[in-house]
Amino acid sequence: MVDRFILASILVISIIIAWRFIPKEKARDAFILYLVIQFITWPTGLLVVEMKWIEYPIQLLPDDNHDYKSSIYFEFFLFPLTAILFNFHYPETKKLLFQVLYYLLIAGFFTAIEFMLERYTKLVEYHQWQWYWSYSSVIFVLFLSHIYYQWFKKGLG
Repeated sequence: MVDRFILASILVISIIIAWRFIPKEKARDAFILYLVIQFITWPTGLLVVEMKWIEYPIQLLPDDNHDYKSSIYFEFFLFPLTAILFNFHYPETKKLLFQVLYYLLIAGFFTAIEFMLERYTKLVEYHQWQWYWSYSSVIFVLFLSHIYYQWFKKGLG
């Protein structure tokens, strides 16, 4: 029951954070970033689950989720929202060291959440997966989304 409460909380908190921290004038940018992130994470998440490297044994609506065994809440809410906010607040004018630290801290935040959920709940189970693979893949997706967002903004400018 606690695990399902955590999943429901992720959904509610993601909606509140999106509503509160994504400016209305950047809604289109947020939607584009969301689609770009999904283009990368959706097939990757499916691959990781199908290879049985990670398992998400508890779903909020288990009867409605027979075929899709990946984590809807992490891949469609928490991580995309994290990446959108990452891009919106990226420290463009700061030194390279600060920009690298920004990547490392945001990826560390997301990976720490996943690691704690894996350690203390039944929401995530690592089989042939390690936290540092999550960390490096999060950095990679953040990097790709940032490159794309920079290109997208140039086209608007």
